[in-house]
Amino acid sequence: MKIYLVRHSESVDDIENCYGGIADFDLTEDGKSKVKENRKYLENCGIQKIYTSPYKRAYQTAQILNENVKVELKVIDDIRELNSYGILSGVNKELAKNIFPYVFQKEEYKNTGYYFGKTFLGGEDIKEFDNRVKEAIHSIIKESKGLNTIAIVTHGNVHKSIFKNILDISKKIEKIDDVAITTVDYKDGKFSIIETKGIKLGENIH
Repeated sequence: MKIYLVRHSESVDDIENCYGGIADFDLTEDGKSKVKENRKYLENCGIQKIYTSPYKRAYQTAQILNENVKVELKVIDDIRELNSYGILSGVNKELAKNIFPYVFQKEEYKNTGYYFGKTFLGGEDIKEFDNRVKEAIHSIIKESKGLNTIAIVTHGNVHKSIFKNILDISKKIEKIDDVAITTVDYKDGKFSIIETKGIKLGENIH
């Protein structure tokens, strides 16, 4: 089975300088245009089904991709984004400094994020996140038995989790573009990367 792993496009939080995570922002108009520009890459790949996160930025990306391939689009809740930001979710980053100065000053919240293994106050446990993503991907594989090609539209931190825990990539994702696409082969219980587009790997995961 061939799997196209797609990151969503630019969303409103990106241009309004807000914390995203579980905050459910729409795609921007530029974001929609980027999907249309990149969907040509997937048009003739034989995609038979598209799975998507429930969050608007992913679902809208999947919808635009599906305008040309016209297949079943299914929402999978457990490939939603990591709740990285907890109480900051959806808040403008500059405004957050004024609203939560005491929390920002706490040593335990100085370095947070997927590769730090820690989220901000009120955020999701990283190990639980990794478990739900891994279970969701294996559930998708099981459901897709008999299909040759599928697409999965999701988020940056979900990509990080998949690269680390499913694809066994030892390097961190340093940069991931809007509508980044990773082509993966799944055969006999094993995953391997065929090609990446819009992803830059950095240092090794410690």
